Amino acid sequence: MLVVNRILVPHDFTPASARVLPHGLALAAKMKARFYVLHVTDRSDAPYPARDLPAVRETLQRTGAVSEEALRAVPIEGVSRSDGGVAETIHRFADEEEIDLIALGTRGRQGARRLLLGSVGETVIRRAKRPVLALRGKGVGAPPVPGMLDRILVPVDFSENAREAARVAAEWARVFDAQVDLLHVVTGSSASPTEPAPSVSDEEHVGPEKKARRALATMGRGLGALGVPVTVHVRTGAAASTIAAFAEAEETDAIVMSTRGRTGLERFLLGSVAEAVIRHVPCPVLTVRTYGRSIRALAD
Repeated sequence: MLVVNRILVPHDFTPASARVLPHGLALAAKMKARFYVLHVTDRSDAPYPARDLPAVRETLQRTGAVSEEALRAVPIEGVSRSDGGVAETIHRFADEEEIDLIALGTRGRQGARRLLLGSVGETVIRRAKRPVLALRGKGVGAPPVPGMLDRILVPVDFSENAREAARVAAEWARVFDAQVDLLHVVTGSSASPTEPAPSVSDEEHVGPEKKARRALATMGRGLGALGVPVTVHVRTGAAASTIAAFAEAEETDAIVMSTRGRTGLERFLLGSVAEAVIRHVPCPVLTVRTYGRSIRALAD
């Protein structure tokens, strides 16, 4: 089961960061979690007084982005800090308050399409010791409806990180009564799935697509034991663009992806795939990893 007691939204009063607020609040209402809105100032930032932060509730109420029931149910705590770098302060606050989930608004920038406050969003996601829910700003696809999840996509590369993402997605699906789509993208550099395939006489002639489908089916049966409907998909092409195209075509409501640090650069799953997916899909992307704070109870 999911355990989400405290959710943090870093907020810089831009449309990109404001867009994630109703999604974080809707999830907080669903999980009966406390909701923190954190503004961090730095030297290049015009400081926002802490008294401005309670206006977040009024804004959400005025725009109708979240139900009145959710607004009444969720305790919202506004905090303003100016005690260091933005990303570092976000992580420090998350550690101090034992935050379970960070919900982060992102926005594209000219050319490089950077994230919230330049590279702050990238730094938060790469170094986070807890799951991060990232939502792209306006400009790509139809906006998702806060609190509505019918289909959850999990890109799978058959690593343990991806298996953890699938387990988290299954628990999300149980909470929201949603379907899980497992997707493996066969690329020129795709490794063979690590799931054992059935023993057949011509096994050596089985192609990567069929092997991937068998491995996904095995994974899907395990998730299905939790009472979650699971569908498996195999596609060929470039990983990031194929994942983004699938999400758009299938009207995915959320994506759960694994991330892992790489030496020095701390890059994402399959290089920059998760980074590219976050930049190009309109739905929330939850990034998880096998270490650090988990939102999934480990009793199962």
